[in-house]
Amino acid sequence: MTSARRPARVFPKPDPIAAAVRYLARGDRSAAQVQRHLAGRGFSSTEVRRALRTLQRLGYVDDEAVAFRMAEARLARRPMAREALAAELEARGFSAGAVARAVQRAYAGLSEEAVAQRFLKSLPRRFSDASREARRRAGLLQGRGFSADVSESVLGVTANHS
Repeated sequence: MTSARRPARVFPKPDPIAAAVRYLARGDRSAAQVQRHLAGRGFSSTEVRRALRTLQRLGYVDDEAVAFRMAEARLARRPMAREALAAELEARGFSAGAVARAVQRAYAGLSEEAVAQRFLKSLPRRFSDASREARRRAGLLQGRGFSADVSESVLGVTANHS
């Protein structure tokens, strides 16, 4: 009886662009996030650079547009101070320039006081004691990155209109 050897399986070489597109299909990503993902999948730095250039040229990776969309959505869902919004975008790997432009565009026509006031209007009252409620609200504003000046300004305005 002769034993026939099976031919070795030939696996296609992994494609960094295909891997990046699958990663991008799950949501908007910064170029830095795509770079980390591809490097984590074992692609060489040369393959990663080439793939990123191609994806940027094709419009799949656009840090300016993605940073703005994220800033706008984040500000709508969870109002916060400019610096807090910038810190979140920087943590996602966007460049300082892209972050600054995205925050500026997302905040276009808005002051931090207006954003803080909108946030406060969405909150239910927890305490009947006005000073206790004001302290709670000041703490919530601080947690969203608003300065003490903005908190005092908004809480004074809110107290007069409530």
